[in-house]
Amino acid sequence: MRLSTLCLLGASLSLAACNGAEPEPEATEEVAHAHGEGTHTHDVDTVAEGDIKDPEMIAATDVSPEYLQLATNVEIVPDIEKAVKSSSAVLTHEGLFGPLLFAEETRAFFIELQPGMFLAEHPHDIGSIVYTVRGKWVLASEGKRQVMEAGSLFRFGDGMPTGWEAPFNEPALLLIVKPKGESTDYKVFNEGIKEMAANVDADRKKGGAYYYDVLEEDHPAIKFARSVNPDFDAVLAQID
Repeated sequence: MRLSTLCLLGASLSLAACNGAEPEPEATEEVAHAHGEGTHTHDVDTVAEGDIKDPEMIAATDVSPEYLQLATNVEIVPDIEKAVKSSSAVLTHEGLFGPLLFAEETRAFFIELQPGMFLAEHPHDIGSIVYTVRGKWVLASEGKRQVMEAGSLFRFGDGMPTGWEAPFNEPALLLIVKPKGESTDYKVFNEGIKEMAANVDADRKKGGAYYYDVLEEDHPAIKFARSVNPDFDAVLAQID
């Protein structure tokens, strides 16, 4: 029987076979697979060996930490702790703030809470995801309190009031990831933090509460602090 007759009678034969061509191989999981929000392929390297550029370490500045430029639009902060000690970090009465990395839609920065700091619940226009890198601190929201320790992760939504308290004897380092908002780059972020620091300092001089030592003894934050840290008096004693 001729091949053309088989093509008419046998639906199982492909058009490629009818034309005498080899059938295309099916895509395998190793070649391509989907990841929910889109599909990408694991192709062979597309950059010729001779075109590969060496990674470049970008030095820290007064507004940015040291980071490694591994590839185009791929940056690495090798050590967050080094960024905490860099000159781009700004100390405020709400903690030590410093930038880490900026992506197209998001930014990552850190806050190091100092022992004795207290920040009452207040709303934030843009929500965040917050990871505790080291230390312990207290998250407050809707009058409830939770001790957060190294390795813990939480998020809060847009407009949700939250506060933080530092009743322990050691600083706590927090990593925050959130949409860029108005902080579009290192310079803008630095200017914003410095402006915030000045506003907070002025508010503290007017009586604003940013440390435990100005709270009444029966304040819920004081009561909770004593319940989770038997050595809380030592924390109070070191507040400037």
